[in-house]
Amino acid sequence: MKIAVYTIALNEAAHVERWAMSGVDADYRIVADTGSTDDTVQRLESAGVTVHRIAIRPWRFDDARNAVLALIPADADVCITMDMDEFLEPGWRPKLEAAWTPGTTAIWCRSSRRSRLDDPAPRTWPAKKIHARWGYRCKRAVHETLCFTGEQEVTQACDDVVIAELQDHTKTTRKQYLPLMEQVHKEDPHDPQICFWLGRDLMWANQEERAVQLLERYLALPTSTWGEERSEAMRYLAGMQPEQRLSWLDKARMEAPHRREIWLDLAEEFHGKADWLNLFWACANGVEKTHRTNSYLDDPSCWGFRLFDLGAVASWHLNAIDRAVEWGQRALELDPANQRLKNNLEVFVRLQEEGRTRVSKAQVPTDAAARHGG
Repeated sequence: MKIAVYTIALNEAAHVERWAMSGVDADYRIVADTGSTDDTVQRLESAGVTVHRIAIRPWRFDDARNAVLALIPADADVCITMDMDEFLEPGWRPKLEAAWTPGTTAIWCRSSRRSRLDDPAPRTWPAKKIHARWGYRCKRAVHETLCFTGEQEVTQACDDVVIAELQDHTKTTRKQYLPLMEQVHKEDPHDPQICFWLGRDLMWANQEERAVQLLERYLALPTSTWGEERSEAMRYLAGMQPEQRLSWLDKARMEAPHRREIWLDLAEEFHGKADWLNLFWACANGVEKTHRTNSYLDDPSCWGFRLFDLGAVASWHLNAIDRAVEWGQRALELDPANQRLKNNLEVFVRLQEEGRTRVSKAQVPTDAAARHGG
């Protein structure tokens, strides 16, 4: 088996060594440089990587990736595509060779997004980044995806092969994404994935009117079937349409009740309304969700102390003091330096010891600062 690792590059000097060394066990390492003005090309060549200089006008990510794919030697059997800020974890080659059974055309490996190199809890999800040399090409001007052009695609899953990503947030290329997504949506208005991403990016760009239109269109598309992503669109709509917030959150709950993110959103909403019974209900359901979905939509902030904190406050209001102590302790374990959580727990414990006689509500802060973890 001959394996090629390939990508495109533009001013990626900071990532060259890590990318090149992670793929050193490949038979070919090929990069198409699209116009770097730093020493990306020199660093790649010094690391033994084959570099081709190409120009794509007008710019499209799919055209650039298809250009470098065409430059991979014809005798390559398997190709691995990964961006320059990504890298293969050690030991990948024997794992890939074992997973690539006869007839395989592509492998779903694990993509692992990290906040730092030693991130103890990276976000991970399946990614189709390993494919046969022939029968594949990229589609979409941005958020490009691998498409099979043969007769029958045969994919395998191999969680043992991990491509880690340490996102470079200093790159300016993301400024191109919004106009390119507009172009892709115009080319294929029925593509649910790009409809969702465009709506999300418009929301981030504070173009809420169009963002609402796109996200509602996404939800109406018959090809929009992934419950987790649909629930995320509903969360976005809840944030942009406060008068319909609870309605959207309830729809999101029904769409993907296994996502802790939705239960925390509901909890924050009920806390703001001082609806203690429904707050208890939301927190009780939320803390039962102990496994992340391992999709790119996972929100790490939802796995901290907040649900236990809100649940403890709700329990106190409902005079369920034992539960208030239990959840108060869990909240403090997850954020041991939080003085407000310490103060609250002291109140709950004292109530428990005094036979659950209510104390002044002023002793348990539930104001806006508390709602945001202050």
